[in-house]
Amino acid sequence: MWRALWVTAVVVGTAGCSGTVSPQPVQGRTTVAPSATYFWKVGTSSLEWGACADAADFRASVSALPVGMNSFLIYKTDADAKKAKAQSCSSLDPATCTDSSSGIVFDISGTELEYRRPLLKEALRVRDTTGMERDSACQLTQLETWTMRDNGQTFELEVTNALGLVDDTMPPTDECDQIENSLIARSANMAGVRGCIITFKLGGELR
Repeated sequence: MWRALWVTAVVVGTAGCSGTVSPQPVQGRTTVAPSATYFWKVGTSSLEWGACADAADFRASVSALPVGMNSFLIYKTDADAKKAKAQSCSSLDPATCTDSSSGIVFDISGTELEYRRPLLKEALRVRDTTGMERDSACQLTQLETWTMRDNGQTFELEVTNALGLVDDTMPPTDECDQIENSLIARSANMAGVRGCIITFKLGGELR
């Protein structure tokens, strides 16, 4: 029933090189540099669960974002340092970068960047009384928010994924309640998917 929950990572692999390539932070600064490409080397990746079901089949569909030796978070700020577009680069050279196919554009406030993805909905798969699998009237909703904190030489990125269930049919069925109650019954912590918040965390340093 539970397909893999996902976030579109803006973590790309690049060919490594030595030296600094990003604008270096000035002590006491209150904003990021305009018209600049920032390369952040990702060093840590973790996952935190909120009040979510702990049923094995539910949690097995979620894992921390994968990172490797040459994983980077890269974005380019605009001329006013108000927006930043995620970038895809073949090396640690701004000349090799293009706008990421993810289409992610951060809003910048001081040294904090934020992106909110439009609400995602996906029908959950269920089995009917004959054993045939079908799309349920109940949809899993995912509201994803990215918050990236530029701490100077280091960064922190949190991607929160707020989950829910919705039935847009008229009149609505009781399939969402059935799915939620079944998940609660299979979970030792007696939690479901409604109100569940999953937080993906990345950390690293400026290059």
